[in-house]
Amino acid sequence: MKIDHPEQFERYVDAIKLNLIMWRRAGNQEFSDIAKKLEISERTVRRRFNAPGTLTLEELYVWSELYGKDPCETLQKAFAEAAKGKKDAGE
Repeated sequence: MKIDHPEQFERYVDAIKLNLIMWRRAGNQEFSDIAKKLEISERTVRRRFNAPGTLTLEELYVWSELYGKDPCETLQKAFAEAAKGKKDAGE
């Protein structure tokens, strides 16, 4: 897969990761709890947490559900952050 604007993608992924970090800290959930909700291994949860670009939409939705967050709002904020990077670059 070729991404035309890798800097924007990095900002997008960073925004998603920041949400995951903040949710986990505020919600006091262990990786094992998240793994149970997602019905995947704890090892896979850790990989997704460390590399949120690998999250499927279904996983992001379920992760959002676990923390009582709106997945659409999360994606919109990530897209906005990516677009902000595009504006900062003068595009």
